[in-house]
Amino acid sequence: MNVQYAKEVIELPAGSGGKAETLLMRLIRAGHYVDAPCGGKGTCGRCRVRFVSEAPQPTANERRLLTAEERSSGVRMACEVCGAEACSLQLPVSREQKIDVLVTADAADGENTGQTAGAIPGERDCAAMHNREGAAKIWGHSGKQRCGAAVDIGTTTLAATLYDLTERKRIAAASSVNHQRAYGADVLSRIQAANEGAAEELRLSICRDIDALLAGLVADAGIPDDAVEELVIVGNTTMCHLLRGLSCAGLGAAPFTPEDLSLWEGSDAELALSDRWSVSVTILPGISAFVGADIVAGIYALEMDRKKNALLLDIGTNGEMAAGGADGFLVTSAAAGPVFEGGNISCGVAGVPGAVTSLVLERDPAAIGGIRTVELSTIAGETPIGLCGTGIIDAVGEAVRLGLIDENGTFEEPWFTDGMPVAEGRFRFRQEDVRQVQMGKAAIRAGIETLLAEYGGGDPEEILIAGGFGCRMDEEQTIRIGLFPEQFRGHITMIGNSALAGAQRYLLDDRTAAKQRLASITGRAQELSLAMHPKFNELYLDEMFFDTDR
Repeated sequence: MNVQYAKEVIELPAGSGGKAETLLMRLIRAGHYVDAPCGGKGTCGRCRVRFVSEAPQPTANERRLLTAEERSSGVRMACEVCGAEACSLQLPVSREQKIDVLVTADAADGENTGQTAGAIPGERDCAAMHNREGAAKIWGHSGKQRCGAAVDIGTTTLAATLYDLTERKRIAAASSVNHQRAYGADVLSRIQAANEGAAEELRLSICRDIDALLAGLVADAGIPDDAVEELVIVGNTTMCHLLRGLSCAGLGAAPFTPEDLSLWEGSDAELALSDRWSVSVTILPGISAFVGADIVAGIYALEMDRKKNALLLDIGTNGEMAAGGADGFLVTSAAAGPVFEGGNISCGVAGVPGAVTSLVLERDPAAIGGIRTVELSTIAGETPIGLCGTGIIDAVGEAVRLGLIDENGTFEEPWFTDGMPVAEGRFRFRQEDVRQVQMGKAAIRAGIETLLAEYGGGDPEEILIAGGFGCRMDEEQTIRIGLFPEQFRGHITMIGNSALAGAQRYLLDDRTAAKQRLASITGRAQELSLAMHPKFNELYLDEMFFDTDR
């Protein structure tokens, strides 16, 4: 893992939490973001810091996860260092502040935004071009001063857009990392942290992220703060609970009972947003503990409630999916973990500049590790720094295609020991990374098969793939690794961020009619629990394998 450290030295004063408090928690309380996908459990090795002064003795986990060179240079894992002593540190250079989250399909590659599968009827877009930071710069703002913002709070990332409400056009877009990741990459880690006393810190973290997004939007659009009148928010049930300050106790254990799933209306002050704003806030409704406002917003934006038989898949940490149409919906969630968003992968990164989005490999005895990278694309065309979700799918797909792994997902030597080199050895995709992908793709695929079997409507007429990287995904590679079944070939529509599209549409639609439709969607949705479903558990084990004869 190639980590660069900032030249700036952080002087961390003595803590007050006692000897048991970790350095990770001290840094978070001091307002410093440190990536910790495992939630501080000492298993991922991502919360690296460098001690400028004398470093403490390495722990067993640090000896396992850090190289000898790193340890000798003062690098330690923040979650492994306990104590209240003052210290001088260098933090890793974070490129996740420039995270790239797709807003619509056509905006993915920097072309003018047009109507997409998830576009809003009656919406007018200004010309949008993506800058090197991955945020959209919008030109042609008319100067109208009635604006509203839509925000999608994802477990890994946030995405937001700003609209001129009078002219019904988008005038700015932005995205960022969800800084709650310092408490863990998945919702279960966040729920555990909240239930153990960090609920207020998690709430304030997401409020700060929303504040920062809004500030960026108004700056890019060149409008005053008071021009923003309304804010519409979507997210999974855990994110919405944390934002509202609701108890997460019921989300962490059976029978998984949320505090409130209804549509919520209030003000910025009630959510502890910055006092620079004066906006009304709406949080769209959810369906269950694991199927939240994000999937409801997707159904709403795509008008699935007016279709005959469609399947919506949100390929993210929570793997939410819905099957159905005008007669009602069957919904479920297959926890895939953060693997398809770059989490729990040794060379994984979020959608930042330099993240590999696609690649083609070939065997070459003369190349580093016997593997040559023939084609490679990165976000913003920058030097490769790691694999984001679609790059991870491509890496495994290429390993299957080239026969580097067997049906069990085990690399041949020397790749089992050394890892599969990518970008001429700049980083390596390792055996433990394949295992993470196997678990993630098995959860999604088994969830799809179980949901469709229980719904009983036959093959869906439309297959809509949502998610932050939905527009860049290679259909062939998803089928090759077994994420999607063969019968999906040629029927998949990549729609980008359908949750954000739903928030945008609610912002612009007639409010009375919009509320009626949302109530109809949630009222006609039934949840399918996969946890104890015998078919799901059987399929999950089957889908861990790869079809190496393809």
